[in-house]
Amino acid sequence: MNISSAPREDAAADAANPEPTEDALAADHILGPKLAALLRLKLDASVTHLYTRGIRRHIRAALQAGATREEVLTVLKLSTVIGIHALAVGMPILNQELDYAQTPAQPQPPFCSTPVCDTLRRDRQFNPDWDAIYDAAPDWLENFLASALEFWRDGILPPLWIELLCIAGDSALTHMYSPGTRRHIHAALSLGATREQILAVLDIVGHQGQEAVETAVHILDDVWAKERP
Repeated sequence: MNISSAPREDAAADAANPEPTEDALAADHILGPKLAALLRLKLDASVTHLYTRGIRRHIRAALQAGATREEVLTVLKLSTVIGIHALAVGMPILNQELDYAQTPAQPQPPFCSTPVCDTLRRDRQFNPDWDAIYDAAPDWLENFLASALEFWRDGILPPLWIELLCIAGDSALTHMYSPGTRRHIHAALSLGATREQILAVLDIVGHQGQEAVETAVHILDDVWAKERP
């Protein structure tokens, strides 16, 4: 497929895109252009951001760098995993408030067996932030983890890449989930990631802030042209 000849609904927007900075080029050199494009896609496709112009741009860049449709789709699906953070943050707070109100929550027994949770506990890979979720909704957590773990097991992307993508998603300017950032940095290092690779991921995340200007300047120009005195 010739990406450059594909229909381009956003040709005008692409023409206005800023040139890559030296820092961005350095991150691409350290991580490789395909992984760098997938990381940027992960940031823009996250439910906490949903930056359509960037999603299109980085899908195109990933395909041009050799990514397959399955790899790109895996990144998009991986962006749904942060949904568990709502419960990881909210459940402990709910339990504390129930304790203050002297109506403590009672753990709910699972309706079915929970082999995924049990295995993660046995292997000391069960996140302590999930304890409150397990007590309230063990079957939901079991199903969620069974689905989420497939990203690490299906072989579409290397496990190290999955961890680096999770670092980007959790440390994103629109998310900033520090427990997950720490957890995935630890996992990435255990899989052989270098300090330079993780710094390159964080550098890509830091450049996410530029999208504020990229988006707003076009709106400013449009409004200025129509409404200036």
